[in-house]
Parts: sequence; C-alpha cells; structure tokens
Amino acid sequence: MLRDLDLLDVYDSSECNIIEDLMVPCISYSVDYIRGVGFFSSGWLKLAAKGITQLATNGGKATFIVSPILEEADWDAMQLGEQAKDLPEILAILSRNIEELQTSLEEDTRNTLAWLIADGLIDFYFAIPRNRDFQSDYHDKVGFCIDKEQDRVAFHGSFNDSVKGTLNGEAFSVFRSWNEGQLAYVEQHENRLKQLLHNCNSQFEVFGIPETSKNDFIRLRTTPQRPYRRKVNPPQDTEASLTVPVPLREYQQQAIQAWLDNRCIGLFDMATGTGKTITALAAAVAAYLERGKIALVILVPYLHLLEQWVFEAKNFGFSPICCSSEDPKWENNLFDAINQFNLGLTDHLCAVAVHQTAASDRFINAIAKCKKDHLMLLGDEVHALGAANLRKGLLEIAILRLGLSATPDRWYDEEGTAVLHKYFNKVVYEFPLEKAIGRFLTRYKYHPVPVHLSCSELEQYKELTEKISIASAKKKQRKEKPSTSLNFLLIKRSQIIAKAERKYVALENTLCTLRKQGVTNHLLVYCAPGEIDRVLAILVEKANLRCHRFDHTISLSERQKILKRFSSGTLEVLVAIKCLDEGVDVPATRTAIFMASTTNPREFVQRRGRVLRKCESKREAIIFDMLVLPNHDTDVGSAKSLIRREMPRFAEFTSASTNAYSAKDVVKPFLESFGMTHYFDMRPWDIYSQVLAEGEVGQEIEIG
Repeated sequence: MLRDLDLLDVYDSSECNIIEDLMVPCISYSVDYIRGVGFFSSGWLKLAAKGITQLATNGGKATFIVSPILEEADWDAMQLGEQAKDLPEILAILSRNIEELQTSLEEDTRNTLAWLIADGLIDFYFAIPRNRDFQSDYHDKVGFCIDKEQDRVAFHGSFNDSVKGTLNGEAFSVFRSWNEGQLAYVEQHENRLKQLLHNCNSQFEVFGIPETSKNDFIRLRTTPQRPYRRKVNPPQDTEASLTVPVPLREYQQQAIQAWLDNRCIGLFDMATGTGKTITALAAAVAAYLERGKIALVILVPYLHLLEQWVFEAKNFGFSPICCSSEDPKWENNLFDAINQFNLGLTDHLCAVAVHQTAASDRFINAIAKCKKDHLMLLGDEVHALGAANLRKGLLEIAILRLGLSATPDRWYDEEGTAVLHKYFNKVVYEFPLEKAIGRFLTRYKYHPVPVHLSCSELEQYKELTEKISIASAKKKQRKEKPSTSLNFLLIKRSQIIAKAERKYVALENTLCTLRKQGVTNHLLVYCAPGEIDRVLAILVEKANLRCHRFDHTISLSERQKILKRFSSGTLEVLVAIKCLDEGVDVPATRTAIFMASTTNPREFVQRRGRVLRKCESKREAIIFDMLVLPNHDTDVGSAKSLIRREMPRFAEFTSASTNAYSAKDVVKPFLESFGMTHYFDMRPWDIYSQVLAEGEVGQEIEIG
C-alpha cells in the first residue's frame, strides 16, 4: 500500500530518478491515478511502464489532463484508441493477459497507448483556455494517487511527462494523507484536479478525445491492432450487469408493468410492508434492460433510509454514491461517476441523496451534467418532496420518474399535492393495506382508549377553538392561506390534546392490563414531543419494565444495537416520538400504545405500519390508541372539534382491524351524546374533502 512506501518530502532530479523513485512506486500501489501536466509524450509511458502495468493489474486506471500540444503520432494513437471503443469485433474479446503489457509499452509504445485508451485503462482530457487564446497554455504539474485502502499521495512540482522532462533540472514536493499536517495539501491538490476535470475551473475548459477531435484542436489519424493480451478484473461499477436478486410477487410485476406502460412515469401508492423498495429497484432494472443504460437518482427523507436504500441497491448490482452532509466528498464522487457514465465507461450509475441535499444547488448542478436520456428520479416517501423547501429536488431533467408513498397526497397542502401529481403524472398502481393484511402484514386488534380533558385543559381548548374559528373565517373571506398566527393557534391547541394530563393515568391502566395478560414484551409507545422522560419514568418506576428512548438523541449506530436488543427481548419497551415513523423496520413489535398522533394520516398510517410487520411466531398485533373525546360537560363547539379531530384516525384503524364492532361499541356513547355517529366511518380523506368544501382553511393542521 502507499503508506508502506518510504517516500521523501522532496524529490530533486539532481539526487534521484523522479520517475523510478517516486512516480512508478506510487502508481504501482494505486487504483486511481490522476495527473495534470503541461506537456505529455508517449515516451514517458515507456519510462513508467512498470507502474502503468501494475496499475492495470490492480484493476485501476490513469487519467491525464494535459495541454493540447502533442506530438502528431501520439495524438494519432490516442484517436485510434478512442475509435476502438466502438469496435464490437475487437471489444468482444474478453479473456486477455496483462503479462505482455510492460514489454509492449517499452517496445511499441504508441500502439500500446492506443489500446490502453481503447480498454479504458487510461483516459486523456485536454485543458483548453476558455477564451480560446492559445497564447496561454495549461502548464500545471500535479499528480494524485489513491490506493484500495483509501490512502492518498499528492505531488506537485516542475516535471513534465515527457522524455525531455527527465533531462531537465526538476523537483517534486510530496504530501501524504496519513501524515500529520499534510492531509489538507493532499485534498487541495485532489480538489484542484477534480474541479478541472469537472469543468469547474474558471481559466480552462476540459475536453475528452472525441470533443477535442470535433473542435479540431488537434489533427486526427488511425493505427494498428492491440499488441498484448490482458487479464484485468474491471471495477464492478463499470461492467456489472443489473439484475433483480429476488423473485417478484405478482402484484410487484403488475406495478412495474403499469409504470412502464405509462412511459416510465408514475406513483406507487402501496401500503407499508408490501415491498415498495424492491419493486422500485426492479422497475429501475426493467428500464435499464429496455434502454441499455440508466442513471438512477434515489431521494430519501432521512439518513437511516439512505443506508437502507444503499444496501438494497447494491443487491441489484448498483454501486451507490451517498449524497448527504455525512459525506463531505459526495460531490467529487458524484462528478466522477457522472463522467464515467457520460463517457460510456459504465452503463449505469446510482446516487442516493437525502431530500435536503437533493434540493441544494450543489446537487442539482452536479446532476445537470449527466446525460438526460437515461436519467431516472426515484423518490421515496415522496409526499415530503411536495414541501416548498424541497421541491427543487424534483429534477425536471429526469425523463424517468417514480414516486413511492403509502400516502402520496399532502395533508392540507393542495399546492404541494398538485406539484407532486404534475411531476409524477398519476398513481399508476395501488396496493392498499386491506389487501396486504393477512398476506404480507400481520392482522391486528384495535383498542380505542377514551380520554377526557381536564376542566382547565377544556377551557383552554375552548378559547383556542374560538380564536381559530375567527382567524379562519377572516382568511376564508380574504381567500388567503393560513397565517403564521393561525398555525400557531392550531399547534397550541394540538399540544393540549397530545399532552392531555389524563393520558398518563390511561397509560398506567393500559400497562396494568398488559401485565395481567403477560404481554409487556415487544411494546412500542409513541408519545408527544417533550414527554418522553415522563413516559420512561412511568414505565420504569411503576411498571418495572426494561425500556429505552428512541429519538433524535440516539445515533444511527446506537439505534441498530437498541433495535437488536428489542427484537431479542432483552429490551421490553421502546419509547419514540417520530424516529420510527418512516422506514425503520421493527417487526418484533407486538403491541403499541399511541399516546399522541396528529390528524395527518401519513403519520399515523406509518406508525401502524411499524406494528404490522410480520415476524416469526407473531400471529397478531395489538394497538391501543388514546382518543381525546368529549364528556357530557363539554360545550358543543369543542365537542364537535374533538370528535372531528380524533375520529378519522379511529375510522382508519378500525377499517382493517379484526375487532371493528367491539371497538365501535367503546366510542359509540360519546358520539351519540352529540349526534355525530355518522363520523364512525369517515376516514381521513373524507374529512379532508368536507373541510375543503366548507372552506375551513387550515382547520385541521395540527401537530401531536
């Protein structure tokens, strides 16, 4: 490896042979070598033959950025190599040896250069002044190496890659990534080269061989056949074919076909647990097989989902690039992959980005450099991309588009919903929860737990409801969107429901019931923001349960350990706020207690999905849901507001439960008191449509 080399800090040609003592050893241990140099001649390859041979054996490649001032015969060889890439009768020969390469480089250098280019072992780019004034030439001399352990070396000095360069008085300064104080220099030189390679240099533009030919910067010619046989294991991301690693279920095949039939544009509205990830990646492979190439961009809302998608994408043959704040080098990695794809060195690329990164100018500008004909955007939990601050992530240049969500429409955000439907066209396939229950998801019993507000809470709720009604009426008259003050009132009223004092008494009673039944293990409790410590205290001090918090304070690595303990049973209870809402699989969960939920179906549908995942020996799941309902002392206005807020979730949860009638018997008396039994079966989107029809702007935008 590179760090095994006994490298000097400075190499001076008066004291050493720069090629033999520095360049050949570094190149020999590398899997990637990038060189920016003012002048290049094939004679240098003859001198560095041993290093280039070993680089090829490593499965690596060399990239040169040079001035367009070349010997005519060298340019001819380069041009021939580029043309040979498109000769199938030559490129079809796959079993070759590398053994003759060093001899060929030394004895037939230009002919060998052509075939190194044809085989993708060497790439050449030419730095051209942006103002086309050839009075100024690219004159840098910098090199960068990286080995398979990701150790890096950069060198910078006066040496050109030519035979004449070896005769001059030259020197190089050397920087190693593992030496204290030198990493910054290595990274600066690496970034300078890659910025130039990605055409982000303000002084020079970079052209590949075909572009250089087209613009007539150098004259063209042809040459002979490969003088050697090579045995190279190319990088996986350049040659590996994409495949579907698991058998697809019939409904997954139907979903993919529906998407293909709609010109590879559409939404999958599929219940949690029905294999949306596998279906989506299989759809990408189907598009790849039809088109021969694909550049797949996957957008996910959270880091833990990014890790899951990367894992799954690798199983399909992709080599994903992670794009998030966690990896400061994602931009360079993405540029490299896009260049490889655009140059035809690979027929697929895959970038996985969190929504925030995907909506950044850096990401959008990087993807804009990708050839658009085969660009596919795959949005996971796509409802989130309808938010005003994330819509930029919906890449307009992507011709292929697939959105995934169990709830693709946005709750009380008509504009955001319209943006999503315009971008993804329509829902092309649906697989609702009712069809999944019993086949792919566990059956469940639903137990509503009625809770009443205290007198003081009810008074606050009443006052806020009156203020909300006044503010909403004003907005309705002006036909405006809800103001910040109105949303503040809605959130404040929501917090009264989420943190109702009597919920904690209900929690203790529910825990007592579960202890009597002997089913306190594999329990998941959802509570309101800021209440997790209080809930943990009840679980530990009063119920004597082994439990752990599961919130934003827990690192990704620690989460995996906690989930493993929970699955094994050594940890009985997880207490969460929102960290388990999307994408975290907790199939071991057998019982859940919902102490707080918003009116937004996306949230409570996702939470229910966490409980319904199938698991060995798990025959049925149980959900306890605390519903804040009015008692006989509640004023009519507040009573109707509470019922309208809580009953859509009740209707949604009872619709697929195995005990719908007994659940309704628990709630029925409270609705009868206020003549609202018709709300029994009004599910979230029924209420949504009713509120919109009545013009009660923002009436149900609440946070639990």
